[in-house]
Amino acid sequence: MIRGIYIAASGMLAESVRQDIIANNLANATTTGFKRSDVVVEQFGEMLLSNLGEPGTPPVGSLSTGSQVNGVRVVDGQGKLRATDNPLDLALAGNGHFAIATPEGVRYTRDGSFALDAAGRLVTKDGSAVLGEGGPITLGPGEVKIAADGAVTQGGQTKGRLRITVLAPDSIRKEGDSHVNGTPQGGADVQVRQGFLEASTVNVVGEMVELIRVMRSFEANQRAARAHDEALQQSVTRVGSVG
Repeated sequence: MIRGIYIAASGMLAESVRQDIIANNLANATTTGFKRSDVVVEQFGEMLLSNLGEPGTPPVGSLSTGSQVNGVRVVDGQGKLRATDNPLDLALAGNGHFAIATPEGVRYTRDGSFALDAAGRLVTKDGSAVLGEGGPITLGPGEVKIAADGAVTQGGQTKGRLRITVLAPDSIRKEGDSHVNGTPQGGADVQVRQGFLEASTVNVVGEMVELIRVMRSFEANQRAARAHDEALQQSVTRVGSVG
């Protein structure tokens, strides 16, 4: 009975984490360049139950010992592109991330809603410098053109080329402010789209359906834990009592 409580409790903990991740996905349904996350859950090792009554009796069967959260995975999919006609709004069609300079070091983002700071540097909404292959990109007054390969030109002069980095999918970790970190790998198969922004990959209807499923699973585990607790209480108070 106590084992049953532990198994049900492990299921409740896993579903609780799922609820938090789904809530975060829904909160960022309109965040530019946001990638939804999934929870990776795996079960603990199973035990083989045997009948101890007679030698040679076939095993009763396996018994699960519950589940555990093995990690949170960022689903690095492609969001829809929407036109903004702002020349400093950039989107990536394909894999890869914009590289940016932060106080913590080089980080990456798919949020291409850029602007110019007082020094003329191309920066993100939080002021992090957007990196080119040779460092931060600095622009002056005048029309800016950004080619599909990331080449930045102004007044016929090349100002740099955007540094687009592909990250190993299993290494991507969110750090807030649309920043992610991860292990760079290979070359980017991507096109830069000027005057566009990438929408969030969150499907609100799908997330709400999953949230309902998770809540029902949590409640089922909660009822199982309560049933085991009541059975344990009955065994303690009544079994072996003298009539």
